[in-house]
Amino acid sequence: MWRKIRKVLKWLLLLLLAVIILGTIVNAICRLLTKSKLQDAYGQAVSVDGKSMRVDVKGDADNPVIILLSGFGSASPILELEPLAAALSQNYCVTTIEPFGYGLSDKTPQDRTIENIVEELHSCVETLGYEEYYLMGHSIGGLYSLYWANQYPDEVKGFIGIDPSVPGMNDEQPFPISITAINKISAYLTKVTNAVGLNRLLSAGNPRNAVYADTTYPYTDKELEVFRILSLDNAYNKTVMNELKYLDANVETARGMRFPDQVAVLQFISGSNCSLLSTWEQLHRDVLPENGRGEVIRLEGSHYLHFEYLDQIVEHVMNWIG
Repeated sequence: MWRKIRKVLKWLLLLLLAVIILGTIVNAICRLLTKSKLQDAYGQAVSVDGKSMRVDVKGDADNPVIILLSGFGSASPILELEPLAAALSQNYCVTTIEPFGYGLSDKTPQDRTIENIVEELHSCVETLGYEEYYLMGHSIGGLYSLYWANQYPDEVKGFIGIDPSVPGMNDEQPFPISITAINKISAYLTKVTNAVGLNRLLSAGNPRNAVYADTTYPYTDKELEVFRILSLDNAYNKTVMNELKYLDANVETARGMRFPDQVAVLQFISGSNCSLLSTWEQLHRDVLPENGRGEVIRLEGSHYLHFEYLDQIVEHVMNWIG
């Protein structure tokens, strides 16, 4: 009896191995065939340190400038933040930047320290000719904005955070393993399921199955297909994984920082994260300018508040900036 069971298990393992090998080969071929669809699919290229950084500019250049920064691991910051950028561009010049390793930007061997990332992003903004601007960052983009504002306080007029990462956020651990460890497990799992072609197969008939985006926004078929390809073929590449390696160190570098007094701050924080982490709201208050030019608004939603509360966020920003 046990001999038959072992034989069946052996054949099942061999079959699984064959499927994985076949899926990996087919996926590699598909990557080659779809690569041409990414050529200048959106935005414009800006040269930074001899490499190409992709940006998208919407709205009138004479209006106040808002720089949009995505969270960690976004397959395409420009496409993910497209609904927010489109809504804000009615009143502002909205520029979404894809850091190296993200979207259509080049990859880089430079370590993803907060110093290097912010300096590269700032070089991009300099090349675009912006002398004053507002930073608007989701998740880790908020932590980079905090460091950025402290390095260039005379340029940054204000900061708008969408459940932004903050110093001290790793001090409280609500799970048996650290949040960084959870992020690593999630990243490697995505890399594996992408490599064997599973995610490509599951999204073959519906690109939205492969992307994490605002489900109510009317993306074009081309945009969804490009978003899908980037999610399958570019997510968690070496540059992004290097950023994950430095995540804890980058949070620690910003410890003790708060926004300078000349930088006004408006932060939207997630009610879900406030329930999960008892210190979440206070940590966001701790980085406000000492002169009181800061506001924290709690919205009862997930970490991706720009998907769930787009209209409310845009209305608050318009009233805040003017």
